[in-house]
Order: sequence, then structure tokens, then C-alpha cells
Amino acid sequence: MLQLALFVLGAHAAPTVTLRNGVQMPMVAAGSWQYNSSAAYDSVTAALKAGFTMIDTALDYNNQDGVGRAIAESQVPREKIFVETKVPGCGMDPSMLNLFKCQEGTKKNLEKDLQLLNLSYVDLVIVHFPPIASMITRSCNSWSGGCQMVRAQWKAMEEFYKEGKARAIGVSNYCPSCFDCLKSATIQPMVNQVQFHLGMGTDPNSFVSYHKAHNIQLQAYSVLGNSLDHHASSEIVSGNLTVSIGKAHNKSSVQVALKWVVSQGIPAVTKSSNLEHLQQDLDLWSWSFTAQEQQALDTHSSPGGSPSFACNSLSASEVLV
Repeated sequence: MLQLALFVLGAHAAPTVTLRNGVQMPMVAAGSWQYNSSAAYDSVTAALKAGFTMIDTALDYNNQDGVGRAIAESQVPREKIFVETKVPGCGMDPSMLNLFKCQEGTKKNLEKDLQLLNLSYVDLVIVHFPPIASMITRSCNSWSGGCQMVRAQWKAMEEFYKEGKARAIGVSNYCPSCFDCLKSATIQPMVNQVQFHLGMGTDPNSFVSYHKAHNIQLQAYSVLGNSLDHHASSEIVSGNLTVSIGKAHNKSSVQVALKWVVSQGIPAVTKSSNLEHLQQDLDLWSWSFTAQEQQALDTHSSPGGSPSFACNSLSASEVLV
């Protein structure tokens, strides 16, 4: 019971956003990218102890057995943990290059996901990226068979959802052109996980406006910048703006950057195996930016970035309907 008590004493519980189907998703998730199974186990264990209620993983991370074991051993009731996972977009595996194999391969990956996590359901599963060819053409609907591939994979996602094996379904790194392919889908994507961080502005490439108009919840990865070299941006971690605002509130620059993301109404995925840092990552709602600080952060223009590495140069505003 002592272990359970430690979890209950987590310092701050993140608020939630409501997805289009009514599911409540926490505003902050503990990520597990780049961790092996052992490190993922330690990180998720620490995150749950710190008070996190959402865990983010993916089939491609090859660490889900560790994530699942940490969840099982946490003594936290399963319904109190929001588990998000991802399955690869079609085409990464050459065997999934045709429509039938794309759909069937996605079904197998979804079941494999559950098996590795040792769970009967997940709270959210998303397609990790658009079909591989879309990343070459920078669009889902500008190449022969593009939309058909998107629809084939999404059909498998819909079936998984209808079977009650996921409480919500979504995508990651999807562009407006990809959503165009799903206009006739029975179930629309509920979440799109994209890069979003301080320095990109409040509506980069009109992505935020587009998703609000279509009732798709954005979720942010690479919240400290530099998704390509996999290191936090020095501009965010040690820049004058974040450091000075942090000092004014007795908070860290990382907390300033995270708070700015969630202040836009966009849930954030963060990552650490350090208990103290994890607790700090949840302490985002006990304090507030001044109006001047908020404006300075909103208009800050470095480091830059694009919401999706798979999108074309057209801004979402050009297809906003």
C-alpha cells in the first residue's frame, strides 16, 4: 500500500481536454521515445510516481514490453492511466505497399501493440506518419493511390475502435491533404500529434486554425524544439526569454516552454526519467504568465519548425474550409 500512496501523492494532476467523441485526454503525457525496454520501464515507473496520468509510446519504439510492465506493476488502476500508442504508416515495411497488405498489416500491428503492452485496450492509438510516399511528394493526395492507401489504413483503425480496443483513434504528422482523403470516413481522426514548440508562433502554417475548424485535437511532440537532431534547443533551455520568465516565477526554462504549449490548448508530450523533473513538468497550472510575458512568448520566432515533416509548402490556410 505504501507504493500506491506514493502515487496518490503526485504533486500535480494535469487537466484534460475533451476529444470529439467525449473522451477526456490529459494535457501532459510522459513520452518513451529513444528508451529501450529497461529505460522505458524506469521512466514510466517514475512518471506514474510523479503523478502523470498519461503515457505515450509507439510500436516503432521497440520498448512496449517495458512500458506495459511498468503500468502493470504500478498499482495504479488501469482506468486511471491514459495509454497512447502508435502504429507505423504504410510503406515503411515493403510488404505493406499495396492496399490489402496495408490494411491487413495495420490490423496485425494494432494487435501486436496490445500484446506487447499486455493490455486489453488502449486509450488512444494513432497512425505514426502518413504513407511513406507522401513524405517524398510532401502530400497524401498528389500521387497515384495516395488517398486509397490512407483510407485503407484508416479502415483498420476504425475497426479496431469499433471493437472497443481503443477509446480514441487519431494520426500523427498528417497534413490537410491527408485529411482530405478521409472526408468520407465513418469515424474522423480525433487527434493529430505534430511538432509544436515555443518559437513556432501560435498558429504555424495555419495548422492550429485548421484543426480547430475541423474539430481535431492537436497534440505536441518535440516541445523543446530540434526534432531532427533529437536534442532540446539551447534557445529554449538557456535562452534569455525563457530563463528570465522562469526566474520571475521561480520556475525552470523548461517549465516556461511547456506551459506556453499547453496555454495554447495543445496537450504536450514530454520525457524524463528524473522524478524531480517529471514533477516539475506537471507543475504548469499553479502559476500564470503576465500579459506581457504571454505576448513575448507568443511572438517569439526562434527556434523555428514545421508541424509535420510530411507536409508540402502550402499552408493549411490555403485549404481551410
